[in-house]
Amino acid sequence: MLKSVQIGLLSLIGLQSFGQQGVLKSDVLGQGIGRRPASGEVALDSEKEQQVLFEPKQFKSINQSIIETEHQVVFIGKMAPEGLNIYEIPLFGDYQKSAVQLEEDRLFLENCDKNFESRDKASRFFSDMGWQYLSEGSKEMSTYRFNLAYLLDENNIDAFWGLGVIEYQQGKYEDAIKLMSQGIQRDSKFNVSLMVDLATVHLACYLENSHSIDLQKANKLLSDATLLAPNFANAYFQMSKMHLLENKIDEAWSDFHKGYSLKPSDLDTGLLSQLLEKQADPKGLFK
Repeated sequence: MLKSVQIGLLSLIGLQSFGQQGVLKSDVLGQGIGRRPASGEVALDSEKEQQVLFEPKQFKSINQSIIETEHQVVFIGKMAPEGLNIYEIPLFGDYQKSAVQLEEDRLFLENCDKNFESRDKASRFFSDMGWQYLSEGSKEMSTYRFNLAYLLDENNIDAFWGLGVIEYQQGKYEDAIKLMSQGIQRDSKFNVSLMVDLATVHLACYLENSHSIDLQKANKLLSDATLLAPNFANAYFQMSKMHLLENKIDEAWSDFHKGYSLKPSDLDTGLLSQLLEKQADPKGLFK
């Protein structure tokens, strides 16, 4: 697991109250969310130039065909609409690739096999590049790299995590949840940062549609996260936000203080303002 860095950001609830898009903050990467490789593991400019030598080219896809089974019509080879670049859609949009694209993918994988010790390392190289491009604000380039990481290793959780972050940043919460959930399903090591990020997206989704299931899922993820990593401050801050949404103010203050005691530098001013509007700080630390 790569090392990560964290900084404090405005809270999700605080931003929502001003009608702005929230940001997650479990292992921050610049303007986005998710984990970011340590500085020594982020691809250098020379590596960016190197990767261009064996990235697949972009082609347009047309047409589709169908077959009928005993129970339903199944689309086989559903091709992307003319002009749509599937490499810039999460997981290629589940579209069938053209013969030319499949050949380019084959050559890409072949070249990766020559340039990396393993496809696992090649996949991590491209997911690291995805995080780097995302930190620079280039969502299309980032999506492209995460897709390549997925092409190399379908179990690379960073591919799903990163693509989920991109969808979240665009306000596509349901899509973000689907992608991050796939990452969780493939994660045998229980990545707490990913769990907290997914919980935060569920909270954003609840603010948008008021579906109680989102609160239930956020609660389960955050409860598990605090058990696995009792000293992870952001898990408590997110738990505080969840309790605030449930109007459980005493619990919200309790978790806020837990998070603050663990990492004061991550003080969530937006959340603090929301709490103070509801009730004075029981400990009298904040006015």
